[in-house]
Amino acid sequence: MINILKRSVLLATLVFGAAACTDSKLYETSYCTLVDVSGTYASEKDNVVNIVKAGVVPEMVPGDSLFFVKIDSNSYAEENLVTKLTLDYRPTKANGQKLALAKTLDKFASGKARSKLTDISGALMLCSDFLKATQSGTQIMFVFSDMKEELPKGVVRRFKDDEFDGINIAAMNIIKLNKDSSNPEVYRNRLEKWDERLVSSGAKSWNTLIDASKIQEFISSTK
Repeated sequence: MINILKRSVLLATLVFGAAACTDSKLYETSYCTLVDVSGTYASEKDNVVNIVKAGVVPEMVPGDSLFFVKIDSNSYAEENLVTKLTLDYRPTKANGQKLALAKTLDKFASGKARSKLTDISGALMLCSDFLKATQSGTQIMFVFSDMKEELPKGVVRRFKDDEFDGINIAAMNIIKLNKDSSNPEVYRNRLEKWDERLVSSGAKSWNTLIDASKIQEFISSTK
């Protein structure tokens, strides 16, 4: 009889603990920031890092996660994850983690990472994998790129219908190319095609040209 009671108490404890863990994740936010290191956009690394440090990191609270991914010629690869972080629930520990993250991002900004081609889709798919694994209640992607994709020969990227299910995606700091200035329709059509692809693949929202000073306002609107 005693053993049965012990097993019942243990089972109840495990169930309660699992439920509490699941509930806490509903209030957590996971971010994935993607930075293009191809062509002329590679020179924007320092600017992107400053935006992330000033706009995203301060919004993170204990339990939140951040993945920082580079977009290069073949982006669906583990080595494209520059760094990742899940904030500890102890405030002093979390503050130390943020400082360490800032140093890692600064090192990336001063680096020479550069690629000839641009696999934006692969980076988006990689970020989707990372975000879904966190099971966070709010999931956000920030894409820093000119949004012009140039895949290497033989590289195929097809999104599943639920590839970005529940994820808010925002393209930021979009640099216009020379052809964009000559014919704005080229630029507009490029963004419209991304809108169609991402929304049809489950994205909760797709936004473009968000003012960096409004990034915190955008984050608040997703919750």
